[in-house]
Amino acid sequence: MPGSHILSAGTYGCNLRCLFCQNWEISQQRLEGEYLSPSKLVEIAKKQQGNVGIAYTYNEPSIWYEYVLDSAKISHKEGLKNVLVTNGFINIDPLKELLQYIDAVNIDVKAFSNEYYKKICHGNLESVLKVVEEAVLNCHVEITTLVVTGENDDYSEIEELCKWISSINKDIPIHFSKYFPRYKMKNPETPIKVLEDIYAIAKKYLNYVYLGNVSGLDNNTYCPNCGHLLIKRKGYVHVVGIENNKCGKCGKSFYGYT
Repeated sequence: MPGSHILSAGTYGCNLRCLFCQNWEISQQRLEGEYLSPSKLVEIAKKQQGNVGIAYTYNEPSIWYEYVLDSAKISHKEGLKNVLVTNGFINIDPLKELLQYIDAVNIDVKAFSNEYYKKICHGNLESVLKVVEEAVLNCHVEITTLVVTGENDDYSEIEELCKWISSINKDIPIHFSKYFPRYKMKNPETPIKVLEDIYAIAKKYLNYVYLGNVSGLDNNTYCPNCGHLLIKRKGYVHVVGIENNKCGKCGKSFYGYT
């Protein structure tokens, strides 16, 4: 939800163990914490000025599935938005139950290669793709891919990923994030030139492409029909070109704005 303030509910642990984990200090550690009941979480969320909902993220929300489900039910009933930030490694039946109360999902598609998933993440690609396909039927979906140097940065693989997303809906936003050496992986950080090349490839197939973990690049949102600036991102998010949930210049409705 562009321009919205959403409370983040964190969790600890992980159902994938990616060698490059960018937040391994919390995802791969056992930390002391204070339990917050779902009802208390929603109570706090409602008290935050300008807050419209809760994002279940940092770390993987599906490892605390029951907690997230209970919280999302209460939050939904109270008129708040629910957002999942997930690696997409969850069985379809529990996902369907949860999606009834979810407004948006950001799903990591870590690579478009099953070999990569097995080697780097100890998971499998097919399961994640099924989750994307199911989520798209129920709510707003965005995709994130961390571009790891020498592992999933092959341009032909990136192109296949973008073609696949486009076959579902070319308006699905994708975020290609810059990798930095972390956890057990010491590959060099992603060159900016590689990210720029990937951006150009993705734009051939998708309307909304963004580069993450970098500064100084244009990550604004433009109308795919007329190019009018819709959302300006510079320090803060500013909605500047949207009128009645449509492009203020050409009137085109666009994906994901509520």
